[in-house]
Amino acid sequence: MMKSLFLQAPSFDGYDGGAGARYQMKREVKSFWFPTWLAQAAAMVPGSRLIDAPPLNLSFKDIEEDVKAHELIVIHTSTPASSPTARPPVWCRAINPTAKIGFIGAKVAVEPLESMQACPELDFVARNEYDFTIQELAGGADWSTIKGLTYRDAQRRRSSHNPEREILVDMDKLPSVTAVLQAAGREKYFGGYLQAPLYLLVHGPRLQIALHLLPVAADHRRPHSTASCPSTGWCRT
Repeated sequence: MMKSLFLQAPSFDGYDGGAGARYQMKREVKSFWFPTWLAQAAAMVPGSRLIDAPPLNLSFKDIEEDVKAHELIVIHTSTPASSPTARPPVWCRAINPTAKIGFIGAKVAVEPLESMQACPELDFVARNEYDFTIQELAGGADWSTIKGLTYRDAQRRRSSHNPEREILVDMDKLPSVTAVLQAAGREKYFGGYLQAPLYLLVHGPRLQIALHLLPVAADHRRPHSTASCPSTGWCRT
């Protein structure tokens, strides 16, 4: 496996990490949700590191050594790869020229080619169902064979767009994210009305039972969990 870093990059003061989407906007309260998008992918790659910079108030300087030390850098973004959103890959490329750098996120998933064109420093965009896409990429698979991947060729002259990856319906194929979130500074996410349900969910083996992932379970089964959370209606299945 490539030595992999999963990054929610440093952002401005008041950055809104709530509402499950981490919008590039500012509001009067901070409500950081767990970085499930990065944590699940990180759990697929043994030995990987997750850095969720905004809730920890980390600057680019604070994470410089981590960026230098990794071969694969996966960055979550909620907006197109244009300035100032493009700053993280530009900065990563400047201090680690040989790393493979890519984006994940809803916006770039629907505009992968446009994102690649807008940010020349990107090597790839992992589109929908990117967990296994990232795992194959980190494992050294030929990029031309990885479903769900948009990538730049070796000469960095053009972008290729591989076929879509199938929708995952068996959530038990995904590993637990608990250890990844614990290492990332779990206590920074507790607060407000989310405290009780998130505390219980993160202590169970399947954080992905959160509401926004349940609709893809086409086999009509809830993913298994040893956690019980009355306030959200989830229970052991």
